[in-house]
Amino acid sequence: REHVEQLVGAVNGEFATLGYPAVHYLHRSLPLERLIALYLAADVMVVTPLRDGMNLVAKEFVAARGDLGGVLILSEFTGAAQDLDGALIVNPYDIEAIKRAMVAAIHMPAAERAARLRTMRIGVRHNDVHRWARNFLNRLVSAAAVRSGDLALQTPADDRVSGEPVRKLR
Repeated sequence: REHVEQLVGAVNGEFATLGYPAVHYLHRSLPLERLIALYLAADVMVVTPLRDGMNLVAKEFVAARGDLGGVLILSEFTGAAQDLDGALIVNPYDIEAIKRAMVAAIHMPAAERAARLRTMRIGVRHNDVHRWARNFLNRLVSAAAVRSGDLALQTPADDRVSGEPVRKLR
């Protein structure tokens, strides 16, 4: 954290003007209303963790942007990268790729921004928490069956939830 704060200070010292910092760095929780206001104020959202994680903040950004006006830059290592087809995907270790994505995001035409966000919003709406839970439980039961050696899984029609099988061990 200390290193990040030093870097933010260095960037703002070099590029900020009075009242207009180049980087706004907040290391605390925010009320939902404030968070949504920040999502709506952002022209570009950059989510670049160095290791795997769902990073729901990316999906929150997409859900908040009903105006279809922002661009999402997302690490290829996030779980959300599979679900958010309209994001600009980068390797967070490749600084040049991140810079190129930021420049592309800033200069992206409004119609392309809107099309990308529209695609991502459909994905976020479709792949909600209920779908995630069903898929996770199905994979968990399948893994348990493989581990126990009981590969005979039943998927009778009455065990389907929203058209997807819920597998049971015999």
